[in-house]
Amino acid sequence: MNFKTLNRRFGILTISSVFLLLIAGGVVRSTGSGMGCPDWPKCFDGYTPPTNINQLPTNYRDVYVEKRVKKTIKFAKLMHKLGFEKEADQLLNDPVLYLPEDFNTKKAWTEYINRIIGVLSGLFSLGFFITLFKTRFYSHKTKFWTGIGGFVLMLFNGWLGSIVVATNLFPIIVTIHYLLAYAALTLLMISVLEARGNESTQILLKYKWFYLFLILFSLVQISYGTQLRQLSDFSLKNGSLYTNGQVNLQTLGSVFIWHRIFAIALILFSIFPIIQLRKLKDKKWRNIALAIPVTFIIQYISGILNLRYNFPFVPQVSHIFFAGVVFGLSLYICISNFSSQNNASNLG
Repeated sequence: MNFKTLNRRFGILTISSVFLLLIAGGVVRSTGSGMGCPDWPKCFDGYTPPTNINQLPTNYRDVYVEKRVKKTIKFAKLMHKLGFEKEADQLLNDPVLYLPEDFNTKKAWTEYINRIIGVLSGLFSLGFFITLFKTRFYSHKTKFWTGIGGFVLMLFNGWLGSIVVATNLFPIIVTIHYLLAYAALTLLMISVLEARGNESTQILLKYKWFYLFLILFSLVQISYGTQLRQLSDFSLKNGSLYTNGQVNLQTLGSVFIWHRIFAIALILFSIFPIIQLRKLKDKKWRNIALAIPVTFIIQYISGILNLRYNFPFVPQVSHIFFAGVVFGLSLYICISNFSSQNNASNLG
């Protein structure tokens, strides 16, 4: 058995499943199904969601609140030990934590499907981890250890998903959970993807730091985006986001201002290298370079539609998913650039 080929296939499946999780997460977010299953890993104590509220005890709401609070208290104690006293106190004093969740069949199944995809992602990453050890003597040390790191982050983020449920979608935990998915994706892509030096990558080498900065810039933008969504949710609940059918941007404060500034800056910034990269003979790299600003523009438009039309389903999901796409494309170029630099001496 060729474990190197098997390892690469498991790696590609794991990376693909992470992107699929971004779509599923967007669907869960847009439908408000994050607490569709109030317990974890089961759903209402079952391996599949109930189909009727009559299948639940009459006091089910209080039962699951009690379970969540117990788990959250344990997590808060851990946060205290790690030095996050302020955040732990904020978590325990959050009134949302103690709010019960009503059973909703559609939301339960939406969240359940999201979890199924998460389980598949975990199984793929486990296969990747096992085969990675089988190929450790043939793998570059960087690829081996980034693969190990990616697997560990996948496990940790899976556990953090249970904390997200236990804390009733506490904003800080949700943000960390989201960003860790990108961290795991980064390590897995570095471990799995390979690149060889050629004429095209030599031209791209001129922009290796450019695309690295673009990735870091994108992560800052994603962080602002998660904060903005939290503010939007809060403003929607208290009825302050829309006044007479118009968006009240003042309720979103400086977070929205910076998010919009960064969005425009990223579009302009990503267009900059296109003039020279259009000379690339390799159509694949030319299309990838062009796809980045196009994706940023799609994201910008979907963001406008979200605010103007009260977060409709398609713009919500696409806004989250395309953030992952543009990040993945930029990272792929970076991996190619830095890998090709090591192979530059082999170019004829």
